[in-house]
Amino acid sequence: MPNLEDPEFLVDENKVWFTPPEEGGYWPDGVPKQLRDVEGLDVKPLWQGFINSANEYDTWDNDICVFVYGPYIERVKLRTLFDYAKRFGTFLYETLEIRKGDVVAIDLPNSINFVVAYMGCQYIGAIAQGINPTYKPMELLHSLTMTKAKVFVMMDMLYIAGPKDILPKTSVKYVIPSNFVDFLTADKATIEKLGIPNAKDKIPNETEHYKVYWMENIIKETKPVEIETKIDPWTDPAAYLMTGGTTGLPKVAMLSHANLYTNLYMIKPWVNLEPGMITIGSLPFFHSFGMTSVMNGSLSLGMQMLLFPKPPSDDVLCETINKLDAPQGVIYVGVEMLFKRLTDFVNSMGVEEFKKKYDLWKKLSYAVQGAGPLHDYVRVPFEEIFCQIRSGYGLTETSPVVSVAPFWGPTKTGKLGLPLPGDDWAIFDAENFEVGPICDGTKERGNFGIENTGEICVAGPNIMLGYLGVQKEQEDNLKSWGGKTWLLTGDIGFMDEHGWIEIRDRKKSLIKVSGHSVYPKEVEELMGHHEMIDEVGVAGIPDEMTGEAVKAWVTLKKGYKADNDITSEDLKAWCLENMAKWKSPKYIEFIRKMPVSMTGKVQRRELQEKDLDKLEKGKEIKG
Repeated sequence: MPNLEDPEFLVDENKVWFTPPEEGGYWPDGVPKQLRDVEGLDVKPLWQGFINSANEYDTWDNDICVFVYGPYIERVKLRTLFDYAKRFGTFLYETLEIRKGDVVAIDLPNSINFVVAYMGCQYIGAIAQGINPTYKPMELLHSLTMTKAKVFVMMDMLYIAGPKDILPKTSVKYVIPSNFVDFLTADKATIEKLGIPNAKDKIPNETEHYKVYWMENIIKETKPVEIETKIDPWTDPAAYLMTGGTTGLPKVAMLSHANLYTNLYMIKPWVNLEPGMITIGSLPFFHSFGMTSVMNGSLSLGMQMLLFPKPPSDDVLCETINKLDAPQGVIYVGVEMLFKRLTDFVNSMGVEEFKKKYDLWKKLSYAVQGAGPLHDYVRVPFEEIFCQIRSGYGLTETSPVVSVAPFWGPTKTGKLGLPLPGDDWAIFDAENFEVGPICDGTKERGNFGIENTGEICVAGPNIMLGYLGVQKEQEDNLKSWGGKTWLLTGDIGFMDEHGWIEIRDRKKSLIKVSGHSVYPKEVEELMGHHEMIDEVGVAGIPDEMTGEAVKAWVTLKKGYKADNDITSEDLKAWCLENMAKWKSPKYIEFIRKMPVSMTGKVQRRELQEKDLDKLEKGKEIKG
């Protein structure tokens, strides 16, 4: 069995990022260099790890879930949450005969319901599969077909929109519908005023393909029993998460108990988090960022999850924070879009008026951004009002956090931070991994700086087991080098002399213009400085003369109108004045709204595909 003393999980302490501030570096004082030295870490299955943390911090009677639906707030204590989860896990085990390794698909928004289903799986060793509730029918079918899930936990109101027709085509034998009201303790009149929709009359009790059991009845009628399942945290999966993979193809990342548990302890010494802190849970739990940084993190540190079934409007968020005591402060883990939107909300009412009406600006202690780049035109205005944003980096395949900028001491902006204890990273040749690293973070090898750009590769105990259904020898992004297993992230970047990495773009997003490499992220960053631009997305378009051409899709700030205040030609001219000709967009199209994923990433591919379709049909593209 692996352990944290294995050479694979030890990091060369001569790496430049370990240099302390007093010697001109950035490694925070008091943070261990090796994961084995992090206090309290003993790799365990997640359920046992959560229990140990509750005992260590004595948080059994702390509020852990704070669920918000409109004006209503429901609080669940940690002790109660464990009881709910044991009831759910007991039902899966005893009634449905679900065992270790069986897959339970959880198609729920952020809610008490999701946390109970997830923890119930961990209790008996079942694999929790996160499902995006906005999946279209064919996406849902693809996901369930890949994992062969036996149980499907869903929000009842979603049944007609897809599962009804899709489930008979899958391996699902048991359907467990749920509703937000299942865990609300208010009186009937109060709940009725909330107007929470339900679809109980739309779902049959049984079909020829599956049986139906309601979560409300499971929690009320199941008596929890002690169930012991032998789980190897290093080899047994705890969660299956859908991912585009590092190559863009839909895959299922298999994350072990050790992957997820060690990642929590990588983060722990990096941030001064305390029991009782409130973590804003807008990030979806079916995504690794929300699962680890909000849900698992709160369960391990006794913090409160502030749960919204969907990202709330900023006035609702601020009004909710006003109602909550937060003596230990608030941490906002989010994506760039959420921080930008909050800043726009403040500016729309005026900073002074905002500070008179709301107290989020006083309570917010930490802001952590990830799941995409953080542009200065978002970061700087936010920090002027609230607190510093520390940018993190990770992937679904890394459970997900690899690096975060230090929360105290000297720091840098615009870079990925430093690798957490236990993680190693290096820059490899993007076309030929086998030749070894271009830059491995040691002074001996050197090769720091932008001229040594390549693929960012990561090693550590948080690296996934692999992709479901893919043999290890067939993995295209898990490679061995120097006694370690490296994940080829598909991200292109370079390392500076202090060990900080700057990401240039995704390998698959690279635009080649007359032999020049153009990174969409860089063009977006530069264009974001234009006074009229609100958001911008950049992608490559086929071009007969140059191979590819740069196209930018632009939304304008409130008060500005395309063609009246600025034309595409005006903006092209501005670009030519502010960046190299080969980086400047050949096409610029103004759009009303930027398409983004549920995690806030601009969907460049969605923008690009419409133009690719036009080109195939011989039509001209806008811009």
